[in-house]
Amino acid sequence: MGQQQLLLLVLSTVIVGLATVAGIQAFSENQAQAAQDALVQRGTSIMSDVQGLAGKPAQMGGADLSSDKPSTVFDALGYDTPNSESQTPVEGASGTSNCVLETGNDGGSVDASFSGTPTAVAEVECIASNASQDVRVALSSDGDISTSFGDYR
Repeated sequence: MGQQQLLLLVLSTVIVGLATVAGIQAFSENQAQAAQDALVQRGTSIMSDVQGLAGKPAQMGGADLSSDKPSTVFDALGYDTPNSESQTPVEGASGTSNCVLETGNDGGSVDASFSGTPTAVAEVECIASNASQDVRVALSSDGDISTSFGDYR
């Protein structure tokens, strides 16, 4: 009877150990997906706000994305920029994470491209140290928003 109990105890310990490892693995995968989702949400939210701001006349507090600096746009939208005038942190993505806004005010350095004739007038690149991919959200001259994923670091 003692050998059966010992075998049952060892078997139980192995099963609990495997379940713990599987739980840790699932948690790590979910954490990376949550960081990715936070980047997409933040980038899309920022670009939606930029799109609304660009659609307003300057007399009503709108922005001209071809001449306004990213810091001016972030200030007009009320975003916090603690580390840089063109960066805002990403809540919900742990680790080092931020979104960088680029406008056409510095000679049209917006990297994003659209198929066809419209050109990008603004873009947001969101990166996080624990996300699987970076997110780039761009606003075209036609007012369309495009999202792409990749390694932009």
